[in-house]
Amino acid sequence: MKPVDEEKQGSHLGAFILGIAIVLLLCIVVSVAEFRTAPKALRPKIGMIMRGTKDEDGWNKVQYQGLRDAAKELGMDVIVKEHALGTISEYRQILKSFAAQGVQRVVVTWHRYPPELRELFRQYPDMEFILQTTEFSEENMLSCSTRLFEVQYLAGMIAGYQTETGIVGYVAPFQCVEVNRGLNAFTIGVKRVNPAAHVKVAWTSDWDTPDRERAAVESLAMENVDVLSYQQDGRTVADAAEKMGIDYIDAHQPHPEHRHCLTAVQSDWKAVYHNLLRKHVRHGRMANVNNYYWQGFLHHIVSVAPLSEWVSLRAREAIARSVRDRAKGEHLIYGGEIYDTNGVKRCDEKEILSNEYLREQMNWLVKGVEQVE
Repeated sequence: MKPVDEEKQGSHLGAFILGIAIVLLLCIVVSVAEFRTAPKALRPKIGMIMRGTKDEDGWNKVQYQGLRDAAKELGMDVIVKEHALGTISEYRQILKSFAAQGVQRVVVTWHRYPPELRELFRQYPDMEFILQTTEFSEENMLSCSTRLFEVQYLAGMIAGYQTETGIVGYVAPFQCVEVNRGLNAFTIGVKRVNPAAHVKVAWTSDWDTPDRERAAVESLAMENVDVLSYQQDGRTVADAAEKMGIDYIDAHQPHPEHRHCLTAVQSDWKAVYHNLLRKHVRHGRMANVNNYYWQGFLHHIVSVAPLSEWVSLRAREAIARSVRDRAKGEHLIYGGEIYDTNGVKRCDEKEILSNEYLREQMNWLVKGVEQVE
């Protein structure tokens, strides 16, 4: 009887092992099926609204490339709406489309935000808006800009050293805090290295008007300007200056193929957007306590591009010294006695203009700026 019992036990054990194997196989099959049919985690989406196109040289291109590269590193998708002219009805349709696509935050590269537009943004409390301004911010609207004036000051120093006629030019759209801050810093830089120099500004009335920008360069040339800089969205001013043989400092990125491009003032928009968006990755919202982002030279956000071979040794040495001083927190741009074009004292000898003042209240032009009609 013993051999028979052993044979039965062996048979039972084999059946038991086979049963376990079948159960395990079924578990694996079910797990694989569930894995294949489970929905993939949705990647966060960020929208960008711009007046021009994402490949247009200048402001639009550097904005798009910065956001694209930052979003890629953080695992986010970018949805771009180009040729948005800024009408309320158009923005309403864009935001409706963004909301349907699950966009959680929106970068608006326009520079001016009328009350009607801000009211529209308030109607989307679940969206966060990154706005290119320093002049206001609200609960779901983050004020975002860079301290570009810190290197526009250095550009002014270069222009002050390079000019042979003593007449330096500047092309800008119109007076506003952002423009005034940059133009004033540029002028202070010119005057600190060349007190006898004059800075002449030509206004174009808008951020991107090629015909007016070309006309502005021509009017500055008639004023005997031999070095200029500008603050416009596109590169029309740069192209016009090059064609007319006027040395210039670019507002966005250098053009080494241009003989007359001395350098460029630039912002690292990839770093800006990476800093902002990673807060979303960590907290679900940008979670900016002050509701504004405004960093510059000391955070390695703004810089002067490599200087061309045509920049003088004196200018190179002065820029190197100024950069070292700024790194140590010395040699403030908006500190000490400063007067505006009407002779009104705006800063006392031992005073430093506050960041809040620079962001929101600079509605004047510094002494030394001359406006070209």
